[in-house]
Amino acid sequence: MNFNKDILLIDTEFTGFDIGKHEILQIAAVLLDKKTLKEKKHFNSFIKPDPKRWKQREPAAMAVNRITMEQLKNAPSLKTVIKKFDKTFGHNVIQAFYVGYNDKRFLMESYRRAGVKWNFDYHYFELWGLFYPFLAVKNKLGSVKDFAGFGIESMLKMFKIEQPTALHDALVDCRVEADILRKVIKEI
Repeated sequence: MNFNKDILLIDTEFTGFDIGKHEILQIAAVLLDKKTLKEKKHFNSFIKPDPKRWKQREPAAMAVNRITMEQLKNAPSLKTVIKKFDKTFGHNVIQAFYVGYNDKRFLMESYRRAGVKWNFDYHYFELWGLFYPFLAVKNKLGSVKDFAGFGIESMLKMFKIEQPTALHDALVDCRVEADILRKVIKEI
C-alpha cells in the first residue's frame, strides 16, 4: 500500500480536555514514509506551561500523562516549540492522530496562541477510525471496560507487541501507534 504523502503521526499530552483552560505539555511526532511506513524523522518536546493554566490542570489527565513540573521547568516556550515543530516536517504530509479530535484541536489552538499560521491541509487520518472496523471484522471488540470495546493495550496484545512502560509519553505513543498501523496495513 502506498499513500500519496508521508504520514505525520502526532501525539500530544495535555492538562485536561477544556481548550479554554487547559494546554499541551508535550508534543511528539514521527514522520512515516508513504511507501514503507518506516520512521524517517521524529520530533519530541515538552512545553513550559502557562502558570495560570497549570493551576487549572485536571488530576485525571495528569495521572495518565504523569508529567511533572520538574520535567517542565526548563522546557521551551509554546511559541518556540510550535515554530520548531512547524519547520521540522513541512506541510506536504498527511497528519495522523490516534483519535484526532482533541490532539488536533489543541494543536491548532497552540498554533494560534503561538502566533504561527496553520498551513496544514484540513484533511487528516484518524487511526482509531481504521483500527475500530479492523477489530470489528475480526470479532475482537471484546473489552467491556473500554468504551469502544478496545484500547491501545488491546491492539498491542493482539499483535504481540510488547507494551512499553512509558505508554502515554507522546513520542512512545507515536511509535507504538506506528507499529500497530504497520501491522493493520499489512493485514489489510
